[in-house]
Amino acid sequence: MKKNNKKKLILYFRDLLLNQSLNFYFINIKGLKASQLDYLRKQSDKYHIKIKVITNTLLKKSIELTNNSNIIDIIPFLRQNTTLLWSQFNKAPAELLLKFIKNEKLSIKKIFKLALSENNLYFGEKSLKYLRNVKSKKELLTILIKNIKILISKNLIYLNKISILIFRLKLNKVSQNEN
Repeated sequence: MKKNNKKKLILYFRDLLLNQSLNFYFINIKGLKASQLDYLRKQSDKYHIKIKVITNTLLKKSIELTNNSNIIDIIPFLRQNTTLLWSQFNKAPAELLLKFIKNEKLSIKKIFKLALSENNLYFGEKSLKYLRNVKSKKELLTILIKNIKILISKNLIYLNKISILIFRLKLNKVSQNEN
C-alpha cells in the first residue's frame, strides 16, 4: 500500500473512532474458514454493521491520533489479527457475534477481543453477552420521554378534573348568592 493511501486510511479510522454515535467491536478472525468469513460478512449487512480488516499498526496509529484516553486504552489489546466491526446500534454487533459463534461452534475468547460502546470499554465473554441486552442511551432517553409524557398526560387529566370541580363550585356559590 502506498504511503499516501496509508495516511488516508489512518485518518479515516481516526475520524471513525471519534464518532460518538458508533459502537465498535474488535475481533480476531484468524483461522476462520472462507465460508465462515463469507457468512459473517453477509450477516453483517443484514444487521447494518460495517466490517473491515485492518493491520494493527495502522489501527494503533489511528487510535493514537484520537487523543482520547478511553480509545488509547485499546492499544495493548491489539495483538494478532484485528477486524473492526462498527454500527450505530450497540446491540447489533453483539447479537451477530454471539449468533455466529454459536452457529459455528467457536470460542468467544478466540474471536472477541473487546468492544467500545458509548465511550465504555468491554472485555471478555460476559461483557459480550451483556452488550446484547444493554439499552443504548437513545433507547433509555426514549423510554424516559415516553414515561414523562404519560405522567404529564395523567396530571393534565387530574388538573382538568380539578378545574371542572372549581368551576362547578364557583357556579354553585354564584347560584346560592343569587337565591
